[in-house]
Amino acid sequence: MNTSHRLRLRRFAAAAGAVALALVGVAAIAAPAQADTTGGNVPSGPYTLTITKLQNPIAGGTAANGTQQNVSSLTPIPGVVYSIAPVNGVDLTTQAGWTTASGLTVNSSGQVVNGATTYTTGTATTLPATNSSGVTNYTTSTPAVYEVTEVSAPAGTEIAPPFLVTLPLPQSNNWLTNVYVYPKNTQQNAPTKAIDDTGAYGVGSTVNWSITSTVPNQAAGNTFTTYSISDTLDSRLTPPAASAVTVTMKSPTGTAITIPAADYTVTVSGQTVTVNFTAAGLTFLTANPSAVITVGIPTVVNSVGTGTIQNTANQTIQGQTGGSITTPTNTVQTTWGNLLLHKVDPNGNALTGAQFQVFVSKTDAQNLTNPVSVNGSTTFTSDPSGNVAINGLKSQTNGAGANLTYYIVETKAPIGYTIAPAFQQSAGGYSVAVAPGSSGNAAITVTDPQAPPISLPLTGSTGTAIFLGGGITLAAAAIAVAVLLVRRRRAESEGLAAATENTNS
Repeated sequence: MNTSHRLRLRRFAAAAGAVALALVGVAAIAAPAQADTTGGNVPSGPYTLTITKLQNPIAGGTAANGTQQNVSSLTPIPGVVYSIAPVNGVDLTTQAGWTTASGLTVNSSGQVVNGATTYTTGTATTLPATNSSGVTNYTTSTPAVYEVTEVSAPAGTEIAPPFLVTLPLPQSNNWLTNVYVYPKNTQQNAPTKAIDDTGAYGVGSTVNWSITSTVPNQAAGNTFTTYSISDTLDSRLTPPAASAVTVTMKSPTGTAITIPAADYTVTVSGQTVTVNFTAAGLTFLTANPSAVITVGIPTVVNSVGTGTIQNTANQTIQGQTGGSITTPTNTVQTTWGNLLLHKVDPNGNALTGAQFQVFVSKTDAQNLTNPVSVNGSTTFTSDPSGNVAINGLKSQTNGAGANLTYYIVETKAPIGYTIAPAFQQSAGGYSVAVAPGSSGNAAITVTDPQAPPISLPLTGSTGTAIFLGGGITLAAAAIAVAVLLVRRRRAESEGLAAATENTNS
């Protein structure tokens, strides 16, 4: 017998416990030779049934025989409620009763049958919920075949079908008046939700959500009939195309397992993303107990709203036995806020046309590299009211921790003004922490100095000197001309007198 065959046999043995037959009922019904027609060989009561509810182990369980077992290595399931009811028309004080009991089974509707005959049950007794050890008890003095029904179980636990047990129980040529059964259930671990918004800073950025689901261990023969993961997204998130949704799987030790593309489908309907495993995929999952499925959903943040965008997903699983169980994930969130700048001159008058950029580090601000994009824009300009609305910026990483700090640089001053010193590129911009919420951040006033005027001539200074110098020059020139004229006239007079004297002589 090879290892694979032995493993299948072990899983088949565990199946009986997993579907709550606990194997002891079979032993009881299959051993009528231990009693006689008078019932004198059947020990009198009281009889006690001890139910220990356990999770299905990955490697299968140990066959039960009605005796107490060491189950310390298995995980109990507290909070499971059972009811127990005697099967009418089967008298275990007679040989005929034991013969009838040997052919009893429970059909898919929970009815006790023997071939074409259906048996009713008497008044049911509801047992206390299983305790922290997964244990609950029932005591009676009436020998009978009993149908044990699982009434309810904690969220994430599949309801097992009813099983039969006889009290007392024939076992190894002896009688058990204290009978122990160990029905095992598939218990779904709650799926977990995670978020990654580390690369997102402005509205229009991508935020990635992931859902992790651990495949419950199904008993052999109890293949999944439903396994789906769905996520209804907030309206402030733009859903991805179905082709952008990723589905991956790893073994319990972290080794990647390839899921055939035909084993699942992805649909996006409105805001809901759903991953459904096909018939082939359900068989594949059943064969990979405790494997970890991860569904990745990229979304685009399209608005801020109240500032907090939460997300919860759901896992729905059903086996061939038990009902459908939907288990929610934990809730995670991403948080966003708005910034408002108000641009004014030194007199408080609004200024239009100033331009700003936002950065996530001082180094980027000093180099004007990697500006934050909000809805595709990296430059924000003041309007005629002087307002610059930057709606919105991520406020915390993965919706937790300290509020994020941004660096705002004024890259262009309005006409007639210069950049405010605190917002200059050389200074690394103006640092501001962004808190969550659409109105949780006070407006920041940015005052730009007016551009300095050009130099004008000083009244009574340089201009006066120019005119005074020119006047003195003109006056000097006039004096020089006058002197020349006087000299010329004097020379002319002296020449005329000399000529007259010569003529007279």
